[in-house]
Amino acid sequence: MSRGRGLVWRIGFTLICVVLAWRVGSLGVARLYEAGLDENGADAARQVLDWHREQPEALYRLGFSLLGRDPETARALLTEAYRLNPSRAQPLLALGGLAVAEEDQARAEGLVAAASALAPVSARVQEDVAAYWASRGRLDLALSHWSRAIEAGSPRTRSIFETFRRLLSTPEGMAAFHDFVRQPPGWWEQFFVETAQGKSELGLVRQLYAMRRAPGVVPLSAEERTSYVARLLREEEFEAAYLAWVNSLFAAQRQELGLLFNGGFELPFTGFGFDWHVVKHDRASISRAPVEGSRGQALRILFRFSRTRFDHFYQPLYLAPGAYRMSGRYRSDKLYSESGLRWVVNCRSPETGALGESTRILGNEEWTNFSFEVEIPETCRHQEVRLASADILRLDEAIDGTLWFDDLVIVRIDAISPLERARSAARVLSDEAGNARETD
Repeated sequence: MSRGRGLVWRIGFTLICVVLAWRVGSLGVARLYEAGLDENGADAARQVLDWHREQPEALYRLGFSLLGRDPETARALLTEAYRLNPSRAQPLLALGGLAVAEEDQARAEGLVAAASALAPVSARVQEDVAAYWASRGRLDLALSHWSRAIEAGSPRTRSIFETFRRLLSTPEGMAAFHDFVRQPPGWWEQFFVETAQGKSELGLVRQLYAMRRAPGVVPLSAEERTSYVARLLREEEFEAAYLAWVNSLFAAQRQELGLLFNGGFELPFTGFGFDWHVVKHDRASISRAPVEGSRGQALRILFRFSRTRFDHFYQPLYLAPGAYRMSGRYRSDKLYSESGLRWVVNCRSPETGALGESTRILGNEEWTNFSFEVEIPETCRHQEVRLASADILRLDEAIDGTLWFDDLVIVRIDAISPLERARSAARVLSDEAGNARETD
């Protein structure tokens, strides 16, 4: 008897093992098919369900594929998929789509709201919810959910930005954004900078900027202001660019306003708008430094035997037509240069060219005053002042030593002197001769 009972036990154990093996194997095959759901759609979903009838993802995919052809079967499959995995929002969105098709808006909104609450940090779900509200004309809600999608790291952020730009071309879209940017989300700065720097109409950029400057709105960031002024300069809207830059200045910066900004170098260089711009130079250190015997700062340029023509420090200007004098003082410490350095006022638009320049600076000099005059013609709408090597044709000029500047200023005068006119004429002849040499 004992031998008989042992045989029955072993047979039963074997059968149990076979059943377990089949169950484990069927689940494994189902997972293999599941991996191909995105590529094969409904066929792959059916194959998964042949092995595992309660696989929620396969039920969802098959139900989704039947939405247009067999809505009742689709509804049953989607409902079962959600029952088996109530943490997944996609079946609710698909059921919401069915409710929309059946014109049951109340049910659709309930399902969409439930899906959004279920997956608040799912970029894809939030994008789908946003699309639903956009289709219903609720752009305020659509913007809110698109914003969540971007903050969740959506890989389609750039596409969403393009959608925003298209919406902003309509009165409804512009109105929806008006309230949205009063407390701009974290991605707003990126959106504005890309819009300003890109190919969007200047009118759109102006409108966005005006929204951000409205009363009661969070102040503009430095990046927003910088990109806006840069766009205006690119469009040669010089007056608007200058006014936008002036309006961005803090109280301490406004104290340094003049025809030349921060000529005493008491403030850090921002490289923004009509402030000083520093271009990177591997062999020259451009900075502000204390002046001996004074409590103030000065510009200090330390050259480490460079063989590159220097023109790496400048400031854009917005001067009305007329005569001006630029003055200041400098000190040179063992400054070696084959042609020297000088300040030059250039016209930048509509054509480029030198309008006036200082005498050459080189050698050893204690603090020395300098000045030169310049006339801005009616045709010149935008200018710059730049410190540059005196020889504009030499590209590999050797420079070494230290150069200091302070108390730079530009003032309006009645007319330039006869001597300055003669120098200007000589400079024109020299430039023409240089151009002729280059042509030869």
